[in-house]
Amino acid sequence: MLKYHFIGIKGAGMSSLACLLSDYGHFVQGSDVKEEFFTSKNLELRKINIYPFNEENINKELIVIVGNAFIDNVEHQKAKELGCEIYTYYEFLGKLSKKFYSIAVSGSHGKTTTTNLIRQILSKNEKINYLIGDGQGGGNHESELFVFEACEYLRHFLHYFPDIAVVTNIDYDHPDYYKDILDVQSAFKQFIIQSDMVVYNGDDELLKEIIPDNKNKTSYGLKSTNDYYAENISNDHHYTYYDLYIKNKFIGKIKIPLFGIHSIYNSLASIVTSTLLNQNMEDIKECIANFERSKRRFEEHTVDNQVIISDYAHHPKEIKATIEAVNAKYPFKKKVIYFQPHTYTRTITFLKDFAEALSLVDKVYLREIFSSARETNKTISVNDLAKIVNDCEVINDISYIETLKSHEKSVIIFMGAGDIDKYCMIYLDSIKNNNNF
Repeated sequence: MLKYHFIGIKGAGMSSLACLLSDYGHFVQGSDVKEEFFTSKNLELRKINIYPFNEENINKELIVIVGNAFIDNVEHQKAKELGCEIYTYYEFLGKLSKKFYSIAVSGSHGKTTTTNLIRQILSKNEKINYLIGDGQGGGNHESELFVFEACEYLRHFLHYFPDIAVVTNIDYDHPDYYKDILDVQSAFKQFIIQSDMVVYNGDDELLKEIIPDNKNKTSYGLKSTNDYYAENISNDHHYTYYDLYIKNKFIGKIKIPLFGIHSIYNSLASIVTSTLLNQNMEDIKECIANFERSKRRFEEHTVDNQVIISDYAHHPKEIKATIEAVNAKYPFKKKVIYFQPHTYTRTITFLKDFAEALSLVDKVYLREIFSSARETNKTISVNDLAKIVNDCEVINDISYIETLKSHEKSVIIFMGAGDIDKYCMIYLDSIKNNNNF
């Protein structure tokens, strides 16, 4: 049994990795702030101790894994002084993935849902190793499979050499690091080259043009030029339906409890990957039809006459995709968004795109920008965005609760990658208990 200490254990990826190692029977502990996160529950279930940051948490016996935001933490400095074995999250994940037949899921959008879809399909008949960016992670000594989410930020995914690389799409994001879309393409191209096989969205032109001709590859999409494709798309209040074709042969009708075109792409990626791993098509269809959503990905609650959704969308295209999904499921309801922009750099870069996307709903409320610890350029405020969004107000205090309550028979969407979900939970507690603030 090895002993691990995680600095910043409540982070989405860090908590997933901690859970995986705990399942393997290793001793796992960590440190973080006292605040409750959506990742806390899975750590508590495994009885993983979490301490306040303190150099006394560190001893020579520990293998230390440090979160990306905690490189300057006192515990990291102490671990270096003691000569501990130290890894960043992505360094350790790269080392771990080499021990398995690995499936790495990347892309600018849709990574978490696609990884979770693949995990649920592969787990139907055996317990596998998995790591998902919503705080879910699990390990099984007997499985040779490892499916994990591979983030492109800072080119971290270039530490991985997967047997199968799944790439959902390419878009310009992380403007604090990537210079332009060509820089993004360059990173993804290298990631694809490092894999043995690639499963990719063949409708994405930015992605198609970087796939090497001699690569072992399988495409999916809505166009019949792809190896796997969907036709005859429809939906009702509960499911989206489509006809699945493989190399122009009709396979069967697929139903997914998700909405929006992006959800069809994500499900197709999971179908391709699962069939390449010799999964039975009937099992695949059953798992997709019964898919349990990832945390904070179109997470729905219905209370009284309101539908409340918590969603991780933090890029203009993701916002549009979420709104499309809401419109598909609730075409006749009023839509209200409470949005917290994530990082100053992203807000500056995509200001007009955010305004265009947010203006697609009936009413918008904004919360102040959630800053990254690494940011220094804070020359913009949420008010700059509010000025160019249709029917928009800024609310940074507790009055948001009564304001949102006034939108009866509406869909209320809490949206962003920061801590907006905390305010969603407070709101839900308020309306369930009929509290006034």
